[in-house]
Amino acid sequence: MAAGTLPSPAAPVRMVESEGILRMLLLVLALAMPLGTLAYLKIQSTRLSYAMGDLKERIRKEEEFQRKLMLERSRYQRDEEVQVYAQKAGLQPRKQGHLIRRAFTPEDQRLAKLRPVSSEGL
Repeated sequence: MAAGTLPSPAAPVRMVESEGILRMLLLVLALAMPLGTLAYLKIQSTRLSYAMGDLKERIRKEEEFQRKLMLERSRYQRDEEVQVYAQKAGLQPRKQGHLIRRAFTPEDQRLAKLRPVSSEGL
């Protein structure tokens, strides 16, 4: 008769204790996974923002360097254009970098050697 006995409906249903622990662990994992994911994403976002800040700083420095190079290049091109114009116009550079017109032609200089002019009369 022991095999044929049915549990009475009033008797409490017993759970194995490890099943409760397992359910608690599943609940903890169910809560921990989204929180862990959020923490991981926040850490990655922070790392990415630091890397982006470094990149922006490097780009800013490169742009500043590029700007300086372009200024130097335009200055050299302008100097070359001024020299070409000066040679075409018959100008000669002074030590200060200014351009002055040649006041005396070679013919004037030859005449000045023949008839020197004193500066006392001026």
